[in-house]
Amino acid sequence: MIKSKISILLFALSMLLGAVSANAACSGCVLIGPVEEDFDPFATYSAIVTYITWHTNENGQHVHRVNYLTLTGSTMPYCQQQLTAVMNSPGTSVVQFCQKD
Repeated sequence: MIKSKISILLFALSMLLGAVSANAACSGCVLIGPVEEDFDPFATYSAIVTYITWHTNENGQHVHRVNYLTLTGSTMPYCQQQLTAVMNSPGTSVVQFCQKD
């Protein structure tokens, strides 16, 4: 039980660190590509990823739990930036790529 809590905590910290480092690495970046003509300043963009955590149940069996995480951003590039940072963590996979909500 303690190991599963530690692994969840470490995974969450790695995702936070990835998001922070991705944001810091791209400060002052210039968007390359087409600019959205229908830019909506009130829109949000989201993506969904999944990851697996392993833990030991009360019978001593190793079982896994599938977890889902929703990433949100105020722009499409920011959402994609977060998605790229999270995908650098081992064991993650994309359920839904970034799209306008």
